[in-house]
Amino acid sequence: MSVIPDSLPSRLADLVGESGVIRGGTLLETLSRDFYWYSPVLKRQLDDKRADLVVRPGSMDELRGVLSACFAARVPVVPRGGGTGNYGQCVPLYGGVVVDLSRLDRILEITTDGVLRCEPGARLGVIEPEARKHGWELRCLPSTWVKSSLGGFFCGGSGGVGSVTWGGIASPGNVKSVTLMTCEAGPRLIRLEEADCTRALHTYGTTGFMVEIEMRLAPRVAWEQLAFAGDDWDRLIDWTDGVGRDASVRKRLVTMFESPVPSFFKPLGKYYRPGEHGTFLLVENTQADAVAAAAQAAGIRLAHRIPLADPPKPPYFTDYTWNHTTLWAMKADPAITYLQCGYGDEFRTRIKTLRERFPGEILQHLEWVASGVRYIDGDPQRITGDNIRVSGIPLIRFSTEERLREIIDCCAEIGVFVANPHTFKLEEGGRHPDLEAKRELKAEADPAGLLNPGKMASYANNPFVEPAA
Repeated sequence: MSVIPDSLPSRLADLVGESGVIRGGTLLETLSRDFYWYSPVLKRQLDDKRADLVVRPGSMDELRGVLSACFAARVPVVPRGGGTGNYGQCVPLYGGVVVDLSRLDRILEITTDGVLRCEPGARLGVIEPEARKHGWELRCLPSTWVKSSLGGFFCGGSGGVGSVTWGGIASPGNVKSVTLMTCEAGPRLIRLEEADCTRALHTYGTTGFMVEIEMRLAPRVAWEQLAFAGDDWDRLIDWTDGVGRDASVRKRLVTMFESPVPSFFKPLGKYYRPGEHGTFLLVENTQADAVAAAAQAAGIRLAHRIPLADPPKPPYFTDYTWNHTTLWAMKADPAITYLQCGYGDEFRTRIKTLRERFPGEILQHLEWVASGVRYIDGDPQRITGDNIRVSGIPLIRFSTEERLREIIDCCAEIGVFVANPHTFKLEEGGRHPDLEAKRELKAEADPAGLLNPGKMASYANNPFVEPAA
């Protein structure tokens, strides 16, 4: 743990009030953690990591004062959103101060042309129904959307529900602007716009504190939730892929699970028979009957369907997709963990190879996403995701770290890209073609190297690492 100057807790309490500083106890422990324990590797590495203090600013001025005080004290500073990340994004490696941004939660504006402007602590579970009141909805959101904050999603996430149409948060046009606050004696604001915003996305708060976000919304759609079942894997994946690539079907979710994964979903498992694989869809309600009829014609059973209420309320099929799938699986078998895979154009062959090499050890969970998203006639509300990709969050029956590495190596051998979820280092957890630009932004926003130190491992200035002898 880092050494906190004796004067810092009182200084922070002067800024945010005594109730805004958590000095110990269960709450400090809770706010020092996320869902890193999905990974047995990260559980071993991060279980003993804690903040020395948690501070909860309630305004921009309070946040500015907090960052200035932490800069003067030269202590680690780690931003926290909703705490629903899976890689230890908000877990402090060197103690210090966790800054909980949940009080900075105002929705500042939803424009008539579909742009959301809000503070980082605004929860997606509040934003989505508010946007729908204005005729809009979020373009993409994580399965944890009820509890996740937009700032946390931008700093720690990448895509989710809606990505089959709109791509991820870094896809062109989704993010209009991001305003960052620097960690300096006199914190400044840095505004990034359009494509330049990607320098701050998925950087775990290492490149400055997001204080205002502008995100383009999608036109509101009335959705139907459909669950399909089939005992023939090849038939089901072919049909599901056809729906995923059919531009005439308006959709928000295309997900597929290998048996016995659907049985892990206690509220929905009763709709599945032993040996059946599953597909979950969110499609526009006016198209649901046609999709169901097409499934029947293909020999695929409609297991269950229910409209998505407006405003949204449970049951949500999204609660069983993306990384919620892993959570349900872990409830059924605590030894289960997961990977994050990109299967590429040869997805059928590569998935078949993994199923044959690791029968019962890897259970497939597939998500269809759009890449190569582009505007139609330059209109940011009319897009085509004509490069649909099959990604995966396969479930792994964990035995040893060595065996997990063998599985990852096998994926690489057959051409499957793995965004490793068993590391807290952002460089090792995915593709970062703009890594140098992200390092440059960090140098500008964090000259002392205090922001979430150790997470951007390739950044040279980490004052909390002992120099090599």
